Amino acid sequence: MLGVLVALAPVVAEEPVVSWPRDGQSPTSTMLPLSPYRPLAFDATVPCASLRALDSRPLGGDALRTVPAPTDPSTRPSTGPATEGLTVAVADGRVTVSVSGTDVATDRLPDGDCRYRVMADAAGVRVDRDGQRIARQPGLLPPQVAELATEAGPAAAAGLAVELRPDDRYAGHPSALKLALLVAHGVALAATLLLAVRLWRGRDGQRALVVPQRSWADGVVVAVSAAWAVLGPVNWDDSWYTLMARNAGEAGYLGNYIYMFNATEAPFVAAQYVMQLWGTLGGWGLLWMRVLPLVYGLLVWVILRFALVSGDASHGSHRHSRAVPAALLVAHLLWWLPYGMMLRPEPLIAVFAAAVLLLAEIARRRRSLGALVLATSATALAVTVSPTGIVAGAPLVMTLPWLLALLRERGWGQRVTVVVVAAAAATIAVPVGFADASLGEVLDATATHSWYYLTLSWYEEIVHYNDLLIMGDTGVWGRRAPVLLTLAVLAVVAMGSGRQSGSGDALRRLLLSSAITMAVALVLLAVTPTKWVNHFGAVGPAGTVVLTAALLRSPLPRRAGSTVRTVAVVVLALATAVVFAGPNLWRPFSDWGQPFGNHLLPEGTRYELSLLAPHIFGVYLRNPVVWLVFAGLLAAGLAWWRRRGGRAPLTTDRGLLVAASVASVTLLLAVFVYAPIRQYPGWTVALSNVRALAGQHCGLAGAVQVLAPQGPQPTATGSPERSGDFALAAGRPAPLTAPSAGTTVWHDSVPPRAGDLADEQGTVTTPWFALPDSAATHLSVPVAAGTVRGQQVTVQFGTGDPADPRPTSTVEPALDRSAGRDTWQQVTVALDSQGSSGDSRATAFRIEARDEVTGDGSWLAIAAPSLTSWQPVRTLTRGQPVFADQLSAVLWPCVDQVPISDGIVTPPSVRLLTDDGIPRFVLRNPHDPLWGGTFVQVERVATYVRQASRIHPAGPPTRSWGQVRRVVYDHPFGLVEVSTDTSLEPGWERETPVTGEAYSGRKFLG
Repeated sequence: MLGVLVALAPVVAEEPVVSWPRDGQSPTSTMLPLSPYRPLAFDATVPCASLRALDSRPLGGDALRTVPAPTDPSTRPSTGPATEGLTVAVADGRVTVSVSGTDVATDRLPDGDCRYRVMADAAGVRVDRDGQRIARQPGLLPPQVAELATEAGPAAAAGLAVELRPDDRYAGHPSALKLALLVAHGVALAATLLLAVRLWRGRDGQRALVVPQRSWADGVVVAVSAAWAVLGPVNWDDSWYTLMARNAGEAGYLGNYIYMFNATEAPFVAAQYVMQLWGTLGGWGLLWMRVLPLVYGLLVWVILRFALVSGDASHGSHRHSRAVPAALLVAHLLWWLPYGMMLRPEPLIAVFAAAVLLLAEIARRRRSLGALVLATSATALAVTVSPTGIVAGAPLVMTLPWLLALLRERGWGQRVTVVVVAAAAATIAVPVGFADASLGEVLDATATHSWYYLTLSWYEEIVHYNDLLIMGDTGVWGRRAPVLLTLAVLAVVAMGSGRQSGSGDALRRLLLSSAITMAVALVLLAVTPTKWVNHFGAVGPAGTVVLTAALLRSPLPRRAGSTVRTVAVVVLALATAVVFAGPNLWRPFSDWGQPFGNHLLPEGTRYELSLLAPHIFGVYLRNPVVWLVFAGLLAAGLAWWRRRGGRAPLTTDRGLLVAASVASVTLLLAVFVYAPIRQYPGWTVALSNVRALAGQHCGLAGAVQVLAPQGPQPTATGSPERSGDFALAAGRPAPLTAPSAGTTVWHDSVPPRAGDLADEQGTVTTPWFALPDSAATHLSVPVAAGTVRGQQVTVQFGTGDPADPRPTSTVEPALDRSAGRDTWQQVTVALDSQGSSGDSRATAFRIEARDEVTGDGSWLAIAAPSLTSWQPVRTLTRGQPVFADQLSAVLWPCVDQVPISDGIVTPPSVRLLTDDGIPRFVLRNPHDPLWGGTFVQVERVATYVRQASRIHPAGPPTRSWGQVRRVVYDHPFGLVEVSTDTSLEPGWERETPVTGEAYSGRKFLG
């Protein structure tokens, strides 16, 4: 009851309020990127004097707007239509108030002093003039906000004001009543669990736990696990979850930093809480954060060691066998190496799943309801990590037969007591999932996740396995191995399950019970609403026990016929072949230096990716003939040995499973030892982690270099020569913000027209620039285009008098077609190629740009050049707000990651982006409104300057590591006052939904 009350208890909601302009200041345009995009309430006051001043212009103007207006049809793109914002505009004496593409009010601008007021909230949009309602639009959402901008001058803008309430619906803290309920719940829960364990011990005379003997395998696990923390691959989601934990301190709650509007992850927050604490203690670097999954993996190992020696006394003959820890070692590493060393929730779920396995075994052996109650609590804790945590409850299913029999022997009063105590034990999830969230917030976030994320039903579970078998990043052979070999064992166990075994075959009973547990876990996995391959890590403990038993004895009963054994060998051989059919592809960043095939292909075909599969001297291990021949040779060898009178407990099917498992573990370790050695002295994840051990913990920051300005810069003499559209565009606003303040921009962006210049956009030739004596190594020219499709930019060098040089050479650098129309690309020319001594040394240069592309909003722009040299990326990032993306942030622990707080996104000055052949739609997540991307409004006001970058020192060739982009804006950020109001809200209260196609354009996908 206390647990239910905690979820419903009132909370203190923290409600930020933004006021523009600041007290005592005149209205100045400022960035204000919101996430979610629309405020909960918006209130703007626009004086008629401001509108009248703008109306005096030939085309009128915007007194207030909340999203950027393009300067002409071929300029800055937005990630959503500009009509999603608010505009209060005037032209020809008429005032128009537009919100989200709807003209809410059109009014003749009156004479004299007056004021318009625009109000928007959940009830709709209303427009008043001097307190009198002139328009009302019920149901219309508040406008999206990326900026608060005005075209009115400082004097004319006097009186212009906006007050809005950003949507920060999950920020708050528990009320005094909720804190009291949490304390009372904790005391009651602890007392309940203690009483259950003391009163329901079960059978006496048996130890609850049997301590396993120490083994060499324990030392191997510790050593391999520690080494894997240094060597292991980066998971796609490592940075994602790190960013969520890192931003929690700023936001005041654990939200999805990348998309879904930073909606809270509650109640599935246990793993991120631990990460937040750990990152706060020692930083956000990869190696430091990997201590957590390292500890989780060792805990799983210890728990499973206890579980395998705490069964029935009939297990005694195997309990202290040296083969048991050896088999457990192979099975544990087979599962843990690909699924355990990641910063996702599954490694922590595995700890709870292993604990439930142990507690369920103790409960079964002792008939202890107390141990079963603890197992229920452990299952509930697993669910607070992720919905996938439900798989931890699979061992509880195995206790149902004896539990039901036990309850039948008791009276109804005790039966009800057991059920109620089990329910109470499950409320251990409440303080984790609801201490910092109310029921209303959880329901709200669940609706948001369901709308903006890919949610799948239980009957679509095949997607889990399709992703595992895909020829790409999710279907790599190392992740296939534990899942497919375990499934093969389950199939073989099912084949022989109808045959009788000896009553004293303890390992056979262990194999059957663990196989059923694993099958139940896989069924429970189908309940999870998402189907990512990483989820298989949650069933790792159950799979480990199954494989351990199968490695110790054949999955088949001893009296299985030859046909059954032959089919079992074929099944295992085919499963092993499918394992090694997966590519050896470990993006991002961990694929550098890997063997097997050409890893430089950014996006290979299925055939090209298939060539990355493991092979030895041209023989691919995916060929089932390889494993069938091995099985045949093994069978022949065993038969020969038995004919000579030798004892051979090994069977062909078990020998094949042992070989496949050991080969998988050995090969996985080998390729990750080999790759950094092969790539040296180039940067690798392993080398970065080794440097972190030596105190150099800044990851990629120690290896990435950029071309940045160096020394005195060139000066121009004379005027540019323009023709065509370049001449017509002279004096017009550039199609995008200049790459640096005060930088000259030449462009040919003009409104569409018909005429004699329609077939030739024109050219521009800059004046000659004098080359000063400098240590710079490159000449860098910022270039941008609406469509890169045949435009030309050339750099001409000259010698002699810089004012009138003699042309000597011309260089035409290539333009990157992939650069967006909101991005300046840095075209570079090495200066040492133009001579360095004597008369041959270049003294001046000029740039010519030619645009012959028509249609499609084409334009070309170049900006004033600069002299640059390779410098550490810290030159750009030091002291600046930075956005390192969701695939690389954990490798940039020393940058100042931009926060999302108060419903406002701090705009970054630098973006650090992953490449490495990752699909662009993945990298676009934070900027895609259809996913509720948190940086969508930043994208609308941003212009990017892509800096030339490299990894230094360089090793063997790799795919492009990524990009460094400076970000420039039209307006400064933060010229507002932010205050916080508080209110007491009931736990079931919910805000206006952010779902619905009208909110961001996303339809419900199901």
